[in-house]
Amino acid sequence: MTATRLQGIPRQLSHVALRVRSVDRAVEFYTQVLGLTLRNRRDKAAFLGIREDASHELALFALGDGAADPDPERVGMYHMAWEMASFEELEQFHRRLLASGARIAGYSDRQCNVMFLDPDGNELEAFWEPPRAVLERAREPGGPPLPRLVR
Repeated sequence: MTATRLQGIPRQLSHVALRVRSVDRAVEFYTQVLGLTLRNRRDKAAFLGIREDASHELALFALGDGAADPDPERVGMYHMAWEMASFEELEQFHRRLLASGARIAGYSDRQCNVMFLDPDGNELEAFWEPPRAVLERAREPGGPPLPRLVR
């Protein structure tokens, strides 16, 4: 049987939209800690990004201070991940997270990452994808381990 290539498939993820309690607080976190640029702001919404060729990658919509926390026992987003250009960039970002007081949710033993929460409890991840050659050397017996963040 011949596989049929699907037509009309997405080429990349455009943006993620999050519900937050306070757009002001969320914008401060996403600009000052993550380094995103505020692209557009409305009364109860904000649009941020890093890519020059996109209007935004993150949309924030205010629910108000009484909104419930995200519930890890319900269907919905687990986390969104931001890819870092190098392990050194990941380390710099990690230091900024710690200095900001961001809540660290954990680290993976299988990859170079940090999981953390935004002010509203939405889980995020920053990771560095090692080049194939680095991964292959790390898998060899006695090979150098992948770098890890100092926790």
